[in-house]
Amino acid sequence: MKKTGPFRLISSINLERHEILVVGGGHTALRKINTLLGCGARVKVVAAEAAGDLERMASEGLVTLERREVCAADFASHSFAVLAVPGGISDISGELARMAREARCAIDVCADGSAGDFALCAQFRLEDCFVGVSSGGVDPARAASVKRSILNSCREPIVVLSRNSRLAMAQTALWTGALEAAGFRTAVRTVESHGDRDRKSELSSFGFGAFVKALEEELLGGRGDCAVHSMKDVPTVPVAGCSLAAVLKRDSVQDVLVTRGGGGLDELPRGAVVGTSSVRRRAQIRNVRPDLLCVNCRGNIGTRLEKLSSGKVDALVLAKVGLARIDADVCAEVLPFITSAGQGAVVAEALEGSVTGGILRLLNHLPTWYEVTAERAFLSRIASGCVCPVGVSASYDSGQIEMLAEVYPLTGQADPDRALMYGSVESAEDAAALGDALWEEMRDMPAVRAITEAGGAS
Repeated sequence: MKKTGPFRLISSINLERHEILVVGGGHTALRKINTLLGCGARVKVVAAEAAGDLERMASEGLVTLERREVCAADFASHSFAVLAVPGGISDISGELARMAREARCAIDVCADGSAGDFALCAQFRLEDCFVGVSSGGVDPARAASVKRSILNSCREPIVVLSRNSRLAMAQTALWTGALEAAGFRTAVRTVESHGDRDRKSELSSFGFGAFVKALEEELLGGRGDCAVHSMKDVPTVPVAGCSLAAVLKRDSVQDVLVTRGGGGLDELPRGAVVGTSSVRRRAQIRNVRPDLLCVNCRGNIGTRLEKLSSGKVDALVLAKVGLARIDADVCAEVLPFITSAGQGAVVAEALEGSVTGGILRLLNHLPTWYEVTAERAFLSRIASGCVCPVGVSASYDSGQIEMLAEVYPLTGQADPDRALMYGSVESAEDAAALGDALWEEMRDMPAVRAITEAGGAS
């Protein structure tokens, strides 16, 4: 029979008695390492440079990492090797492949699947069967897509928990849309949160997490696969058993002033009533316009806009992105405020170690993840997740984060403490470290010290 092309045989190999050599320390290597660890293999990584996540895995004892160039002896001491380095078979991989074959070590060439001896396939477990999909390393993205389609057809829809407000449902639709575009079926189940049930009390009286706790209770009770939240509402102290899995690309982080006729803070008359339930926003308004009267204004966006149109308040301070997500047609002026940690980001939470959590992480937007990780790290150090007059904003671009924070006094109209910091970020750990560094920069400033000495109380 005439041979028309290379055949591929998906084989099951017991890797528990093998140490696999991985050459390279970038994101491709990390993907391959996670697959190998999931199969029970021991992994030795040889790389001149290593990503931050790989350094963390080595420090936790998950892999052995040697920061150097690979040599022939490395291949001679291993039966299998993964070449997770850039370039095709004629480039770096070609020389390494020659070295490996001379040592009789089978290789997976990530940059050119047709040049390797084997290729790690996209796989999953379905009851007592292991199902694998492989393109022979030629088109791994397509193999992963087919895997997700098969998996989706064999399982129930992913049940997404959401608050039932118009804004919450719009944000949940962002996540269900992303999941369905990736080939997963979804179903939405609404939950009434503690903050939704009581719309009269001051928001700060609930503590941080008023709009999150009820969804987490349903998630832990097995009545949903994941929950969608506004990241700014999520406490920095995690709930045991739950994990923030992923965020979508962040939208605007800005606050806006909404009035009946348009205009900014400077144009409001003396003594005008501004509706906001945010401790941070009240402090920021008080700092620039101490003559204005800030009043508690709870409820969904529609309810608050009704209070404005009826004359109960003269202005509202709202998140620009919230108005956009419900297509509200209002007169809004952008405010020059540093906003809350996580503002503009929509996060999906799942049970720790769950299949759904792994699916969600496929859709994680890393630049946004780095930004909110840095912001939440700072917030956790200053306030332990409590409601405080704190603004913090991180902006990621080309491996760098610019981070700005301001902390207002708990009482009075004094100017806030402010600090600005820059840093290189290649991992979530780097982002968290930058947030910690900004805290160290500010920890002895008067307003910051007052909040920490008060235990984060507002």
